[in-house]
Amino acid sequence: MKFASALTTKKDPLDAIQDLVSQVRTEIGPEKTDLALLFVHPEFLPQLNEIYKPLRSAIGARHWVGCSGASIIGGHREVENEPAISLLVAQLPEVEIAPFTVTQHELEESSGPAFWHFQLVVTPDDNPNILLFADPFSIQSMQLVGALGEAYPAAPVAGGLASGGQQPGDCRLFLDDQILDEGGVGIALTGKIALRTIVSQGCRPIGQPLTITRAEKNIIFELAGRPPLEVLQELLPKLPESDQKLARKALFLGRVVNEYQEEFGRGDFLIRNLIGHDPQSGALAVGDFMRTGQTVQFQVRDGQSAAEDLAALLTREAKRPKRARPHGAVLFSCLGRGEGMYGAPNHDINALHQNFGPLATAGFFCNGEIGPIGEKPFVHGFTSVIGLFTEPEAEKG
Repeated sequence: MKFASALTTKKDPLDAIQDLVSQVRTEIGPEKTDLALLFVHPEFLPQLNEIYKPLRSAIGARHWVGCSGASIIGGHREVENEPAISLLVAQLPEVEIAPFTVTQHELEESSGPAFWHFQLVVTPDDNPNILLFADPFSIQSMQLVGALGEAYPAAPVAGGLASGGQQPGDCRLFLDDQILDEGGVGIALTGKIALRTIVSQGCRPIGQPLTITRAEKNIIFELAGRPPLEVLQELLPKLPESDQKLARKALFLGRVVNEYQEEFGRGDFLIRNLIGHDPQSGALAVGDFMRTGQTVQFQVRDGQSAAEDLAALLTREAKRPKRARPHGAVLFSCLGRGEGMYGAPNHDINALHQNFGPLATAGFFCNGEIGPIGEKPFVHGFTSVIGLFTEPEAEKG
């Protein structure tokens, strides 16, 4: 297993292609490659036909997948303020690659796990690792991710929603010789490969975990037997002044994914937005469906908490006993992160490389990030999802 990454900010199509090919060949040599991941800034889309086919011919990878992104990640950089193209190329011996597409109509017509096993030509017994990219305007991404999670329990699913578009038809998806402007595309990797995922939602809990005692759809009416707004108003004055200020502008709710755990910590909560409240009843509206009996905890987020969360998760992964050495990585970050959140460029990719050394990496800033919490995949916001490509034998034990 061998990976090479390349990033170019050259604007001329021919110069961009030559730059990418030169970087890849320097790292991986002239040998044939099996997989290429491509992420392209929207400014290149009018010239995409001049770039995509010649680049595919020059690189020669058997399978291609990727999408357009408002900001591009590659090599050791997060390019936020100028157009760029990023490429990750891999030699994957003893790995099977199953490409797939899905439309909103197919998603609506899907009838359970068997549909997806047929669509991907992959079963759960194959232990697939899935990379998924979707257009945010034309397909219900949360439904799609949930369906794949049901079809392939515990399978790592990582990716993101294409970004940089303002309306349907603005974004692009890539899959082998296809350039699409709707639906979703992905690949399932099986065989001698494993995708280790790190999902950093960047939040810090405040208060204590509480049980929802009455909820309907996305409305929480009672939290531990009391109106949730009342619980929150009681909690906030007890917090440090800095957290009180943060809660006024960046307050979220985390719900526990695995209720069978005795204690809940970092990485156990699925973070969701608070989208409204009713002063009379004290109810809170959440950006997801909530159920009576679920455990939740209020959360806050800022650059410092996001940096601490990512550092803790990367350190934990790097110190895992008998961990597999990653050969390459993907990084899918939210458009709301980056320099705007941290006050400095290249934060997340620097953190990745500080923990794992120089690593061939590609990715983009997403309209929604796809990654697992508690072995179930979800669509996130303000999150960084990292996928580490390793060998499965080495990560056992």
